[in-house]
Amino acid sequence: MPTSETPAAIAAEHQRTVLALFVAQLRLPACRERCHLDFKAALASDLPVERVARRLSTCLADRPPNPACATLMQLVDGVSLPQDLLAEATALHEQLASAEDATAFGHHVRRLAALIDALPSQLQQEKDTVAQNLITLGDRLHDLYRQIGLAEEVEAIAASETVALDQRIAAEVHDLEADVDGYRDLGELGEHLHSRLEAIASRVHRYREQEQQRLTGLREQNDQLRCRVTDLENEVGRLRTGLSAQRHRIVTDALTGLHNRFAYDERLAQELARWQRYRTPLSLLLCDIDHFKKVNDTLGHHAGDEVLKSVADLLASALRKTDFIARYGGEEFVVLLSGAAAERAATVAEKLRQLVAGATIDLGSATLDVTVSCGHATLENEEASGTALFERADQALYRAKRGGRDRVCAG
Repeated sequence: MPTSETPAAIAAEHQRTVLALFVAQLRLPACRERCHLDFKAALASDLPVERVARRLSTCLADRPPNPACATLMQLVDGVSLPQDLLAEATALHEQLASAEDATAFGHHVRRLAALIDALPSQLQQEKDTVAQNLITLGDRLHDLYRQIGLAEEVEAIAASETVALDQRIAAEVHDLEADVDGYRDLGELGEHLHSRLEAIASRVHRYREQEQQRLTGLREQNDQLRCRVTDLENEVGRLRTGLSAQRHRIVTDALTGLHNRFAYDERLAQELARWQRYRTPLSLLLCDIDHFKKVNDTLGHHAGDEVLKSVADLLASALRKTDFIARYGGEEFVVLLSGAAAERAATVAEKLRQLVAGATIDLGSATLDVTVSCGHATLENEEASGTALFERADQALYRAKRGGRDRVCAG
């Protein structure tokens, strides 16, 4: 849809969106809850993004550890990015982790907005590449159809000339019959028949030569067609592989190898449609690594990545093939259990909790024991909403965190 917005205005809108996500995730004590109202009012106003960011920084700067940078760091970790954008995200995460105050908060917001903005650009490039491959494939198919058309034309010409030859020979035979009736001298008749038969033989010979040339041409065209068909088959194979790889990148979390948020949204829609039709039970689990920020702060971002990958492998290994698991964002994982009622969901959640609690993660130079908190909820008849189901599981997870962590709560 055409727009008159300038690039600066679009960038400002992206930055404002990041700030809105930041405010939505920010948790403050009751005595500072008024800041939420101030933040939302500032975002809804016409204030420039820089002034909104300064207002956030001023309100939060006196609360150690700085919640502005900590919450923004969670947003950075929650964005599922392809491999070539991870370095930029890692650098931003490290700057936020080492920030002693919120003086550079506006700058960090702009960097995160640019990072998010680069993701659809990269996907668009991949789409353009696929589109160009489709255009090339279409051109080759058109050329193939043209070659088939030429072969059909040659076949039609050959059929037409065969009919013409049959008609000419029939006419010659008819003339010969008439000549036989008209001749009385056998010597002259013999010479005349010999002459007419030579003419017929000459016509048949020319036809055979022309037919041989056409057959040779058709063989060459068939060889060319076979080569083109082989090329097209190879091209289709490459395109299918490219589409499969692109699909894998779109739905896979680059760090853990699990499904990502996009894949979760797709699968949830499918499961809801199945529930609407068959009313088979559907449960949702949320698992969150306990004290994960402390791991990043004390051992470094690389160690945090290793913890995420190890926990992801542990969780995935304990699920059925029919179950679905994705990295929802940051250190949070979401599991969809098709056909599982509330009791089954509680059993699976406890199994996952015990599996992680009993494992030791090898970080190379050290080992680490981690735990997860889990919340689960089962779709109810009056609910029929993926959002409501997730919110109940999220509230259960929050109670598990508040209750001491390393536990399971039902929603």
